[in-house]
Amino acid sequence: MRLSANAEVIASVVAYSFCSGSLVLVNKLCLHYLPYPSIVVTIQLWAALLFIQLGNAFNLMDVDPIIMRFVKPYLLYTVAFSLGVYCNMKSLSLSNVETVIVFRALAPLLVSIFDAVFLGREWPSLRSWGALSIIALGALSYAMTDEQFQSQGIQAYFWPTLYLFVISFEMAYGKKIISGVDMKTFSGPVLYTNLLGWPPMLAFAAMGGEYERLK
Repeated sequence: MRLSANAEVIASVVAYSFCSGSLVLVNKLCLHYLPYPSIVVTIQLWAALLFIQLGNAFNLMDVDPIIMRFVKPYLLYTVAFSLGVYCNMKSLSLSNVETVIVFRALAPLLVSIFDAVFLGREWPSLRSWGALSIIALGALSYAMTDEQFQSQGIQAYFWPTLYLFVISFEMAYGKKIISGVDMKTFSGPVLYTNLLGWPPMLAFAAMGGEYERLK
């Protein structure tokens, strides 16, 4: 049974929200037992690549081929993706899950501004601004009652703030890539992002001294 256009959008949003929220919890649990953020992410990227290749091998999904003219547009996006994932894992290792979720919820506010300023899209309507303002007020209310913020000040939110700006840029730039790169499948962007993303994560692991601590 094929869903209607509106139902497909709603299903996609619900599925994304579930996956995104559960991933935060799973990553927090992983970091509790394996305090090596970059290495954990690298394993996740390899697992995603394996999943895509197995799906393609068993004819369960179509996958775009690796083409060099598609690689170049994804290089900057991959840097932002890798940095965003690293900031996310650092935030989870130093802050609680609620803080990461609150900062991630602020991303649509920045993305809407980036879309209008850099991509020439329309500014949000008054109703949209109202909804975004409610999200911002909720985040402010959370910060005012957060014990970590009260005890450490603004430095408690360094990694979550950096994470917010990086993923907002990543989302806005990702829209530009999707509209500008002629891929035929939904798995193509995932393949390129994960394939190009794991080498920077290994570099982050080296810079963070994770290999030494792993020994």
